[in-house]
Amino acid sequence: MKYATSSHHAIIINFNCYTYMLLRLGFEKLADKVPLARIAEKRFNNLALRLAQTTSNPELLGPHLFDAVEFHLTDPRLFYNRFEWKINDRMVRSIGVPISSFHAHIEKSPLLGRYTFNLCDVSPCMRKAIRGQLEAAYRIAEAHPKSVVTDNPVIVFHAGLARDEWDEEAAFHRLRENLEFLAATNKRLYEDYGRDRRIIPTIENSPNEGRWLCQTLDDCGRAIRGFSDEVKLTLDYGHAMTVRGGRDALLRQLSNKDIGGNIVSLHMHYSPEVNHEAQHFHAPLSRIPKGNLQVLAGDLKDIVRYTAIKKQGYITLEVPSGDPLDYMPWLGHKKRLAPLVNRFLNGTRLFELSDFRGTMKDQLASLAILKDMLDESAIESDELRHAELVTSVA
Repeated sequence: MKYATSSHHAIIINFNCYTYMLLRLGFEKLADKVPLARIAEKRFNNLALRLAQTTSNPELLGPHLFDAVEFHLTDPRLFYNRFEWKINDRMVRSIGVPISSFHAHIEKSPLLGRYTFNLCDVSPCMRKAIRGQLEAAYRIAEAHPKSVVTDNPVIVFHAGLARDEWDEEAAFHRLRENLEFLAATNKRLYEDYGRDRRIIPTIENSPNEGRWLCQTLDDCGRAIRGFSDEVKLTLDYGHAMTVRGGRDALLRQLSNKDIGGNIVSLHMHYSPEVNHEAQHFHAPLSRIPKGNLQVLAGDLKDIVRYTAIKKQGYITLEVPSGDPLDYMPWLGHKKRLAPLVNRFLNGTRLFELSDFRGTMKDQLASLAILKDMLDESAIESDELRHAELVTSVA
C-alpha cells in the first residue's frame, strides 16, 4: 500500500501566488459589474498567472514520506471561468508532482466563493463543469504520463447539497441525473483520449452535516445503482464516523458485497468527539486517544479486506496543517503583511485553528501511524495465508 496527501496540503505558496488570488478576486468582482470585461479574461489570467508559482513541499513528498498527491481541481488557476469551466492548458503543462488520484471541484471554492460545483444542480453550467473536471484529469494524465502514478486514477466527487430538508428526495434524483451524464461523458472522453488510461469517477460519502447527500454508504450505493460499471465509490472514514452509529453502521455496510466491491478509494482523517458526538474536523491521526488506535487498526483491516482499495494501491490522508507558516514560510519574515494575509485566509476557512488541528509534524506522525497499522495488517494476512497453506498441505 502507498500513501498520498491532498495537493493543497503539500505545496508552498509564495507571496506572488497570494497576490494572484487577490487580483483574480478583484477581476471577478469587476466582471460581475462590467460583463464586457470577460472579453479580456484569458489575457488577464495568463498575465496574472506568471506571478502565481507554487512548489511542492520537500518535507512532505519524497522517499519515506508521502508517495504522491490527490490532485485537487479546486485551484482557480486551472479553471479561470466559472461559467464555461475552460481549462487552462498552461496550468496542465506546469504540474510537476506525482499524482495518485484527482479531486473534483467542491460546492464552494475555498479561495473564490463565486465558483460553485454542486452535483445536485442539473443546469447547463453544471454539465460544463462536470465535463471540465473529467477532461482536466484526462489532459493531465496525457500530458504527464510518468507523473500520474496509478494505471487508472480515480477522481473524487462530492454528492452535493439539497436546497433544504424538503428538497432532499428531489435533490437525490437530480444527483442521479448528473451521475448518468457523468458516466456517459467519461465513456466518451476515454475513447477521445485514445483508451490509454481510464479515469474512474467516484462518489465520496458525506459527513453528517447540514443538507449533504449520501451520508451513508447505503445511500452512496443507491446513488450509483445502474451506473456502477462506470462510477465507483470513495470511502471517507472520518466522514463515516460522524454518522449516527458511525462505526457499527460502517462495518455493517462494508459487509454488503455490492457496496464493498465498488469502493476503490479511501480517505483517512480523524473526526474527534465533542460532547460525545464525532464532529466533522479533518484532524490528524496523531490526536486520536491511544486507547482508540487499536480500534482504528481493526477497522482498517476490515476496510482493506472487504473493498477493492488494494487494486488502486493508494490511501489518501486528508490532514491539513493548522499553521499557515507551514504553507507560507515567507510570512514569518514579513510581519507587516501577516494581519492582511490572515484576514484573507480566515475567510477561506482553509487554516481554521482549533484544539484538534495539528502542524506539518502531525501530518507526518499520522502517516507513520497509518503505515504501522497497515504493515501489521499485511503481516497478519501473510501469516494467515501461510497457516492456510500449511493446513491444506497437511
